[in-house]
Amino acid sequence: MRCTGPGLPGAVRPGGGRTVTGPGLLQFDPILVPKPWGGTRLASLDKQPAPRQVPGTRYGESWEVADLPRGALSAAERGRTRVAAGPQRGKTLRRLIAEQGAGLLGSASPTPAGDFPLLFKLLDTAEHLSIQVHPDETWTARNPRWLPKTESWYVLDAEPGAAIFKGFRSGVGIGDVRAAAGTPALAGLLRRIPVRRGEFHHLPSGTVHALGAGVTVAEVQTPSDTTFRLYDWTDEYDRPPRPLQIRRALDTLRSVSPAGLSRGPMSDDGSRMLVETPNYWLREHRETDRPIVLQSAPELRILAVAQGRAHVTADDGSSVELEAGGVVVASAEVATSTRVSARGISTLVEVGLC
Repeated sequence: MRCTGPGLPGAVRPGGGRTVTGPGLLQFDPILVPKPWGGTRLASLDKQPAPRQVPGTRYGESWEVADLPRGALSAAERGRTRVAAGPQRGKTLRRLIAEQGAGLLGSASPTPAGDFPLLFKLLDTAEHLSIQVHPDETWTARNPRWLPKTESWYVLDAEPGAAIFKGFRSGVGIGDVRAAAGTPALAGLLRRIPVRRGEFHHLPSGTVHALGAGVTVAEVQTPSDTTFRLYDWTDEYDRPPRPLQIRRALDTLRSVSPAGLSRGPMSDDGSRMLVETPNYWLREHRETDRPIVLQSAPELRILAVAQGRAHVTADDGSSVELEAGGVVVASAEVATSTRVSARGISTLVEVGLC
């Protein structure tokens, strides 16, 4: 493995399964983010809004492991998840990094500002997301007000006929994009990709994309909330217009060629690497009533159950029973002793830092 990541002590909360508190496994209280395109599946994954939230609010995102400063936010009210229970209860990742340093992150580094270098969240859609682009490091170096963003989607569920939009169709040129930007015609220039549960799609910064209606994904991304919209489906859904950032979006497009790296669902038990980037890697495991073998390096891991149930334990005595949508962070201290057992047919996504 060319890259991996950090670790940390903590405890786990009841959301997603039966909990035994210990210092090596951490769960965080998620941050639910209202979105005009939000669906209803997050509640079925045990992601419940705070009691003070307005009834009927549509939630599109559940930030499971997040450490974004307020200045980096565009939609969420807050960007730092807090440990849900145990000795570190109430602490943010930034505070844990400051207190434990490499003891939390292993060989990975925090952001230059001292924040956790990854954002892990769940998204659920009743409508298409905006057609959008995220900037890369070269562009943000010239425009330091913004943060770069690369992301990856693992499909947790998809309605029949659901699709994503990723990259432009063959033959589309930048002139075509400029002419269609801000109008419904833009959608006709994109590659429409039907999706199924268990598929994986990588979206390097600079890739035009939109998550389609009827899709639930786990998203791993670099820690940024920067999004430049080219079109927001206002005509199709009659939803209130949001600002578009057409000039910036066109400026950050990496190319108009079709985007790459998509993987179909696994059909048999086993493990496979989904992607390795300069910032993170993802590995998928599918087993039936058997142990799931994680990477052996002493690095922080984010573990998320995509399907079925899994029992996660560490040598310090901490353990948690996770159901679909359940997420736990294993610290570098316990990463090599963390064991996962599938309950029935189970799929686990393992995320590491670089």
